[in-house]
Amino acid sequence: MRLRKWRPLVRNTLRGFADVEMPSGFQIDEIAVHVRDGRAWASLPARPMLDADGRHVVREDKPQYATIMRRRTRELADRWSATVELVREANPDALDGGGQ
Repeated sequence: MRLRKWRPLVRNTLRGFADVEMPSGFQIDEIAVHVRDGRAWASLPARPMLDADGRHVVREDKPQYATIMRRRTRELADRWSATVELVREANPDALDGGGQ
């Protein structure tokens, strides 16, 4: 994988969004990178869940998102989180500040 772009945005556990290029040539944008309790992970892109009026669905004060991609195995999930290491290599301070 290759990091194409990093856009910092600190909000709760979120530290920013990464755009990557996979070895296959696929480019995946807006990968959310989070940190909490000293652990960092990369989430697959998702889309906002909307109600019948087109408003973002919120449950228990949390905006809801629909999955658009899935990982078949835990091994794939762990490999996906290599995105975190790409961000750290290119931007050593990007994930500082810990999570909430």
